[in-house]
Amino acid sequence: MSASTDVLVVGAGPTGLTLACDLRRRGVDCRIIDRAARPHTWSRGKGLQPRSLEVLDDLGIAGAALAAGRTHHRLRLYSRGRLALDLDVPARPPQPGVPYPNLVVLPQWRTEQVLRTRLSELGGAVQFARELIRLDQDAHGVTATVVHHDTGASEEIRTAFVVGCDGGSSTVRTLTGITMRGGSHEEHFVLGDVRIEGLPADGTSFAWFDDDRYLAADPLDGSGTWQVQAGVQPDASGDLEPASLELFQRLFDERDLGDVRLTDATWLSDFSPRVAIVDRYRAGRVLLAGDAAHVHSPAGGQGMNTGIQDAYNLGWKLDGVLRGRAGHPLLDTYQEERMPARAVLESSDLGHSAVFSPHPVMTFLRDRVLVPALRLPAVQNRLLDGVAELDVGYRNSSLARETATVDLVGDGEAAGVVDHVRFRYGPRAGDRAPDAQGRRGDSGAPTRLFDLFRGTHFTLLLFDGPAPTEAGYQRLATTARQVGAALGEDVRAYLVVPDDRRPDGLNHVEVVLDPDRDVHQRYAAAAESLYLVRPDGYVAFRSQPATAQPVLDHLSSMFRLYVPTV
Repeated sequence: MSASTDVLVVGAGPTGLTLACDLRRRGVDCRIIDRAARPHTWSRGKGLQPRSLEVLDDLGIAGAALAAGRTHHRLRLYSRGRLALDLDVPARPPQPGVPYPNLVVLPQWRTEQVLRTRLSELGGAVQFARELIRLDQDAHGVTATVVHHDTGASEEIRTAFVVGCDGGSSTVRTLTGITMRGGSHEEHFVLGDVRIEGLPADGTSFAWFDDDRYLAADPLDGSGTWQVQAGVQPDASGDLEPASLELFQRLFDERDLGDVRLTDATWLSDFSPRVAIVDRYRAGRVLLAGDAAHVHSPAGGQGMNTGIQDAYNLGWKLDGVLRGRAGHPLLDTYQEERMPARAVLESSDLGHSAVFSPHPVMTFLRDRVLVPALRLPAVQNRLLDGVAELDVGYRNSSLARETATVDLVGDGEAAGVVDHVRFRYGPRAGDRAPDAQGRRGDSGAPTRLFDLFRGTHFTLLLFDGPAPTEAGYQRLATTARQVGAALGEDVRAYLVVPDDRRPDGLNHVEVVLDPDRDVHQRYAAAAESLYLVRPDGYVAFRSQPATAQPVLDHLSSMFRLYVPTV
C-alpha cells in the first residue's frame, strides 16, 4: 500500500498539531500520524505561555484554551514543615501591546484536544496507531514506511518533507542520524495524575520542600484531579522506587497533612530532567521540532511552548517552498532562527537548579532569597514575564532587515541609507510585532492589529506620521498598490491614519483608523515609515520612507519569493 502527501508530520502532541493546523489552513496537503492507539489523557506539560496563546489566537482557538484553563494562580509553599509562602496571583488584565499577559494552566491533553478540534475544522485528522519505522530520502522527496498497528499492515508514504515532532526519544531523529547533545540532572522525579481528597478544592497549588525531598500537587480542573510530583532518592542499594499510587500516598502521609487520600491514578511516570539540543534541525527534506529537537527541565513551563514556536516558525516556510515562492534556502532559516532557542534551555536549566538543587548553597538561596522575594508583586510579574517568550525574536536572522534615509537615531549621524540601523524606538526587524488597538476604516468598528495579522499572509503597515498630508497618503497608497501587485494575496496592506474618519481619495486602499494614536505609539511612527510583518507575527522589514522597492528587494533577495521591479 502506498500514498503521497506534501508534508508528513510525525507526532501528534502540541508541536505536531500546531504545525498540522498551520499547514492545513494554508491549503497544504499534510498527514499527521502518531504511534499511540488513541489520544493521551495525561497532564504532562500543563501551562500555555503568553506567546503560545498568541499563536493559538492566530489559529482562532485562543478563546477555547482560555475557557478550559486557569489564569488565577494560588500557591502555598512549605519549607521544613512551615508555611513559607502563601501566594495569590490574580489574572492580569490585557497589557498595552500584549492581549494575553497570563500563564494559562491546563493539562496538555486538553491543549491537544483544542488543537485537534481546530484541525478537524480545517479538514484534517490525526491518524493514530501509525508508527514510522523507516525513512528513505532522495533529491525529490522522502519515502516513509509506516506500520498500522491496528491492522498490522504497512504503508509507504511518498512526501516532499517529513517533520519529526515525536518527542525526546524521536524515531525521526534516530532514523535521520541527527545527534542530540546535553546532560541530565542528578535529581530524579516521579509524576502522576490522581484524584485527591483532603486538600482544598479552591484552585490552590501546594509545594513542600524538606531538605532534599520535594513534593507538589497542582489541581488540573474542578473534578478533583491533580498532578502530583515528587523528588525521590535512591535506597541503600542505589535503586530508585518507581512511581506508584502507594509511593505518593506515603509521601503525603509522611508530611502529616491530615486525612489526605489519593486514588484513581490515571498516569504515572518517572524521569530525570535532561537539557539537550540537536546539532542541526534539518537533514535535507527531514526537519525536527519540539522535544525531538530540544528537551528542557520542566522548570518555567517552556518545553511545550518552545515546540509550539518551532511549528509556528516552520509552517509558513514549508508553504512558501511547496508553492514555489521560495527555494530551499528559506528552510535553512528555520534552524538559523530556532537554534538560538538554546537560551530558553539555559534559562529553564537555571530555574531548575534554583528550585530543585539539593546543594546547600542553592537551598539556602531558595529559602532565604527566592521564596521571600516571591511575596513582592513586582517580582511575581517579572518572573511571569521572563518565561512568557514574548521577548524571543530574530534580530540576527538573515530574514530581518531595516533601512532608513533619514537620521532616526538622533545622535547626529549623517543622513544616508543605513542597514540594520539601531532605531531608538519601536519594534526592530526580527522582533515580535506588538498588538495595538484601532478602528476599521470602512465601518469604524473597533479592531486590533492581531485581527489584521491573523491568517497566512504578510501584513504591511504604512504610516505618514502623526501629522499626515494628502500628498503623503497618496505616496503610501502607491506603495500599497505596488507591493500588492507584486505579492498578490500573500500580503495585506493597511494605511494607518491618526484620525477617526477615513481620508478622501483612498477608496482602493485598506485603512486602519488610529484616533488614540495607539498603533502609532507602539510602532514609533513619528515620520513616514513602513513595517512588513511576517505570517508568524515578527517584523521582517521596516524602513523610512515608506517606498515599495526596498521591501520588494528584501523579499526577492532574502526570501527568493518574488522578483518584481517597480
